[in-house]
Amino acid sequence: MITQQIIRSENLRRIYRLIDRNANISRATLAGITDLSKTTVSSLVDELIRGGYVVDCGAGISSHQGRRPNALQVHGDGNVVAVISWRRARLDAALVSSDSRILFRTEAPLSAPSEGVKQIKRVFSRKLLPAAGDARVMGVCIIIPGIVDEERQSLFSTVIGVDFNDLVVPQLREALAGYPLCFLNDTACFAYAERVFTPVQEPYFAYVNVSAGVGACLFAEGRMLRGAGAMATQFGHFSIDRDGPACSCGGRGCLECLVGENALGMRAARRGVPVPEGGRLLFSDVAAMADAGNENAQALIADLGRDLACGISNLISLFNPSLVVVGGTGTNLGPAFLAEIRTSLQDMGFGEFVRRVKVKYSRLGLGAELTGAAQYYIDTHYDFSGNTQQQLFLR
Repeated sequence: MITQQIIRSENLRRIYRLIDRNANISRATLAGITDLSKTTVSSLVDELIRGGYVVDCGAGISSHQGRRPNALQVHGDGNVVAVISWRRARLDAALVSSDSRILFRTEAPLSAPSEGVKQIKRVFSRKLLPAAGDARVMGVCIIIPGIVDEERQSLFSTVIGVDFNDLVVPQLREALAGYPLCFLNDTACFAYAERVFTPVQEPYFAYVNVSAGVGACLFAEGRMLRGAGAMATQFGHFSIDRDGPACSCGGRGCLECLVGENALGMRAARRGVPVPEGGRLLFSDVAAMADAGNENAQALIADLGRDLACGISNLISLFNPSLVVVGGTGTNLGPAFLAEIRTSLQDMGFGEFVRRVKVKYSRLGLGAELTGAAQYYIDTHYDFSGNTQQQLFLR
């Protein structure tokens, strides 16, 4: 049931978002671009100022004669989100200001998946909280390279070795008691950053994350489909070769085990590309060899581009986006990889859809995962009326 409290909470979030996206905006301008009265807008702004979320900077610039309206800005340094990206061998943790700046960042190694919960608690209590100082910690975001299932309140990731039956969610809720806790998929965080910070103008677009694995996030009419839990699509486990190598998901020939960086050593060995002892090869290594004239490395980049194009062509046939943004460490393969994707797409899929699609690299760095997570949490879940404490968010 929609109550007045819910409506006010949504309006507070809406006004905050507009102030965040439009620095030095005035109350009058806010009223002009919303369906809210000037009185209501003024009341909401005053509540955000009293709460310490917004700062009134005094008279701003105006093109009109008479009294200049006061300019509003978010109080970024006074409000932070703790963001922890749980990866295969390490945690990447940061404090992100409410105006999307990384104020503090640190890493912690992981020798086994079982260390994850304990190490997250240690990093939060020993590093992030002290670094926050007097700033309000609005919540904690945990990013995983996998599925966040809201219905079952559980996680699944072949990368970090977490299964739906593992008690990771309740364990972390207990370890981080007293703070709102939000679980997010890594690709969704990159994609939301692309949507907000670039910003993407196309109403229908897909973000494809090529990193250790492969993922995708879809936006329809500017809204992320099914939230940030990766429940809309598992693009990395789309098979493009039913007789291909076995994937950890149980399938064969999945994009993740053909194009992901974790599979690069195997693909390189077959192409005659030198592989370091232990088999760990990075996209940047292959690009460096290709740039130095290694024909096998150049051929490998072409192979990867064609394989990804096959998956993207099917995604286009299913979803019909006007834009596909490729991000992640896969961009380290350089212009040749993107050129191969674009060229191969012209010979694949439903031509009427494919010809209208623009494919480009993301311009954002890998830190966008952290800022995207914080921004999504604030835009979607945070309650500026003060009712967010100890809540759990899994979408």
